[in-house]
Amino acid sequence: MPGQPTMRSVAEHAGVSHQTVSRVVNGDPTVTDAVRERVVTSMSALGYRPSAGGRAMARGRTEVVGLVIPHDPGFAFANDHLIRMMTGAEQELAARGYGMLLSTRETAKDPASAYRRFDRRRLVDGLIVEGGGGTAALPRLVELGYPVVVIGYTEDDLAMVHPDDEGGAYAVAQHLLALGHRRIGVVNGPPESRLAMAARMRGVHRAFTDARLEPPPGLEVHGDFTFASGHAAAQRLMALPAPPTAVFAFNDAMALGVLRWMRENGKSVPGDVSIAGFDDTSAAVLGETPLTSVALQSVDLGRRAAQILLDLLDGKNAQNTETVMAGRLMVRASTAPPRTVI
Repeated sequence: MPGQPTMRSVAEHAGVSHQTVSRVVNGDPTVTDAVRERVVTSMSALGYRPSAGGRAMARGRTEVVGLVIPHDPGFAFANDHLIRMMTGAEQELAARGYGMLLSTRETAKDPASAYRRFDRRRLVDGLIVEGGGGTAALPRLVELGYPVVVIGYTEDDLAMVHPDDEGGAYAVAQHLLALGHRRIGVVNGPPESRLAMAARMRGVHRAFTDARLEPPPGLEVHGDFTFASGHAAAQRLMALPAPPTAVFAFNDAMALGVLRWMRENGKSVPGDVSIAGFDDTSAAVLGETPLTSVALQSVDLGRRAAQILLDLLDGKNAQNTETVMAGRLMVRASTAPPRTVI
């Protein structure tokens, strides 16, 4: 109901962070008596009542962690990077005596549905959220008192674990420039991943800047991380009056879609067009032309996120930490010098 006090309004009134209010609600013994008294006083002044879920957490733990993947199940279970990430998280949780509850979105038009089950009932002690499908529903979960770690990026004051997206994209662009490519097409990702995609574009632009070159205009198109969108992106790029000599797609599925379009339309790879991807999935090395890509520490991303969350639950970590994990450029047969070096 409008005007109802929230955890954030209590935090503002008490002059503390909303995470501190959450710790008070959940009976965290690490909160000092002075801070606890200030928060409780603000809760009383504003008429704030903790959720039933918050009180349940104060009584004990479920020893289960939620893993939120706000994508369709078909996409999630066909994506090698996500599967590896889930594996790493599950391995770490199991090693420390925790179970894992996976939640994907119910409909393509409603990514917030992946979060909704945790709104209804207190099923887990904390949440690991894959940020690539959007994080708009996160504030509500924080409001309910859940500790949260995001794999990816968020503008909320939460713990994050993500690849070095800028560094990985820089390495790919630098590699293509060193081969002699100047017209490098980019297949960017969807709006839901805009923070990660912005980091990758910064890497591309930085490589051009370091080479004292200007990125050519009009060579960026968008996909949605699927093979089909990469296929369509290739058609748009190659229909340009001056098409690219190399295409860098911001994930492997789109890069493989680009590769398929090239073959279907009589273009040799890398003879006519070089292609690079990002993620270094299993499919990157299975085809006739193995794909140059950036290998992410996908298993370790999931494992590290689980470690941070469990440490948060034990009061051993700060809620707003950021962990960046380096990738590695894997140069394979899909990239080579252009026929004519400009």
